Amino acid sequence: MRASSIDQDLCRKIAKRCIRVLVVACITLLVAASVPARAICQERLKVIYSQFTMTNSATWFAREAGLFERHGLTADLVYVDSAPAVQALTAGAAPVATMSGGLAVGPYLNGLDIVMLAGWCNLNSYQLITRPEIRRVEDLRGKVIGIGRFGAAADWGLRLILRKLGINENKDVQIIQAGGGGPSTRLAAMEAKKLDATVLDSPQTVQARRLGFRALADGVELGIPFLQGGLVTRRAYVQAHEDTVRRLVRVIVEAIHYAKANREAALKVMQKYLRVQDREALEDAYESFVLKQFPRVPYATPAAVQTIFDLAAARDPRAKTADPQGFIDMRFVGELERSGTIDQLYGETR
Repeated sequence: MRASSIDQDLCRKIAKRCIRVLVVACITLLVAASVPARAICQERLKVIYSQFTMTNSATWFAREAGLFERHGLTADLVYVDSAPAVQALTAGAAPVATMSGGLAVGPYLNGLDIVMLAGWCNLNSYQLITRPEIRRVEDLRGKVIGIGRFGAAADWGLRLILRKLGINENKDVQIIQAGGGGPSTRLAAMEAKKLDATVLDSPQTVQARRLGFRALADGVELGIPFLQGGLVTRRAYVQAHEDTVRRLVRVIVEAIHYAKANREAALKVMQKYLRVQDREALEDAYESFVLKQFPRVPYATPAAVQTIFDLAAARDPRAKTADPQGFIDMRFVGELERSGTIDQLYGETR
């Protein structure tokens, strides 16, 4: 009797354990069945950003909000400064990057299959920041103006502003490289009196004003078209990975919406990547870019590209006949707009 009782207890224990195993297995299968296949097997890719500026911020918002993962992607954001960012892209070190059109135009004119897939800054966001004694445009003549690197966004932005003001960038002023490190490097050079002027955008413009520097001109107020921020890749990558590209563009669209709809969360992301703690400066950058510049539908406009070609023509005759439409591919953004996806994001119906 005792042996029989022991056997029955053992059988009951084994049965309970088997039931628990079966329940766990069933739950696992149900969860797996409810998750899209691409979420289980995430595609990993590197995404370069070329400056610590708001024009590169779309992928920052996407990363911190988990939007890449939502669309089956695991993105490693990698900072590569200015011209080396283009070299890394063309060498295949990363398939996509955020950068200005000016940075990518040179390789494009040299025959590389560079293409812009989305654009969220189509106006020159730079302000021409000068020392207090420079009060008029005429006072710029003979002065030293600093940019980061030749061919980078600040270089193009400065030249476009100078031309709009009637200043010859090759004869009337001296433009020098202040080096990498972004706008904070140029601001520090202004403080050290190594530069008479530079170009900055928000939030550094707020800091510059506090230091007593003057904003002599504003690219947005002057209405200067300039493709200053967008998503860049190579056409060969688009052809080989069209589904990935389609998902990437959707991530960008959702990132812009996330930043617009979640102010406090967006400010925290900006604080992290811009390395700025000043709340007022961050608020100014949020207003200037997220609310005023970033469009719901991030088309890179041909006019913003043509401005770059017009400026590049002085150095490269091929730019005179270059077609802006060859530099941009907006079909993925267009798909999202036509499908009503973007309207749905913003709670609108057609």
